[in-house]
Amino acid sequence: MSSKRINQINSLLHQKLGEIFLSEFNFPAGALVSITRAETTGDLRHAKIYLSVIPDKFSGGVLALINKRLPFLHHELMKQLVLQRIPTLHFVIDEREKKALKIEALLDRVKREEPGA
Repeated sequence: MSSKRINQINSLLHQKLGEIFLSEFNFPAGALVSITRAETTGDLRHAKIYLSVIPDKFSGGVLALINKRLPFLHHELMKQLVLQRIPTLHFVIDEREKKALKIEALLDRVKREEPGA
């Protein structure tokens, strides 16, 4: 399948799942949950959905809630999307932001430790 088509499907999954989260999910009070990206396999059998959960302490509970409601999510996507196959969804916490912050902190520390800086 073309990468353009996969990108369109990723975008659709991102949008529709975000809408479902807003209207159908009651995440813990004080938790901010957002979908950072979706990555669908070329055969459309699987999609990895990356989440950002702030504060981090809610990550486990949010993932548990979403995984408990996977059949509901799949059913909603079947109703809302016109696709030959709805991929099996796999939700994971997106660690990119944490890694970027850690790298930034290390670079700041190195900069402060440079002589003459």
